[in-house]
Amino acid sequence: MVYTFSGSRYVTKGVAENFPIELQAALFSAIEQMREKVCGQLDYLQVFEIVTEVKGQKKFLHIYHMQECPEAKLEYFIPTDTEVNGRAYLIDDVDHITLLLAEEY
Repeated sequence: MVYTFSGSRYVTKGVAENFPIELQAALFSAIEQMREKVCGQLDYLQVFEIVTEVKGQKKFLHIYHMQECPEAKLEYFIPTDTEVNGRAYLIDDVDHITLLLAEEY
């Protein structure tokens, strides 16, 4: 099956309460970069590990983006004022896409 991540987008209550809207948008946008890396072969499950890091006086979200089939990994750094740490999943259910916290799975 081909997963396009082009359906309606939804976020769970946990994501809405814990992730700033800019982070939510960045995670949805990260799909395009993964699509390029894997030549369009996206896995239905995209995994994001998010860690807040401080470099000098600046705070960044270090995002590890992974999928299993085909195996691929990307990393992103996003400047932030908000501390966010945890794991999130982006799931393509063909007609819709859901962003959820790992503990909501």
